Amino acid sequence: MFMTANRLKIEGRPVLKLNIHEFGEQDIPFLDSLGITEVDTRFADCRYLHIHSQEDFLSTRAAIFEKYDVEEKGPRAYLVPK
Repeated sequence: MFMTANRLKIEGRPVLKLNIHEFGEQDIPFLDSLGITEVDTRFADCRYLHIHSQEDFLSTRAAIFEKYDVEEKGPRAYLVPK
């Protein structure tokens, strides 16, 4: 499983789109608990969440880092269960 992010503007406001790619069946309850439920139809096995504040980003990131070890390689952050 890996994570990417994109900066967007929605209705003129900055938004971070956090994408989770190639997740497994065992990851779905955790993704659901974080609100990462939207399906990106452009990619196979990709869910995303629009994050509107730095506080929300930091809390989401902290929750991910508690459950997964993270290895960053370029624009991708690979997530391995702890």
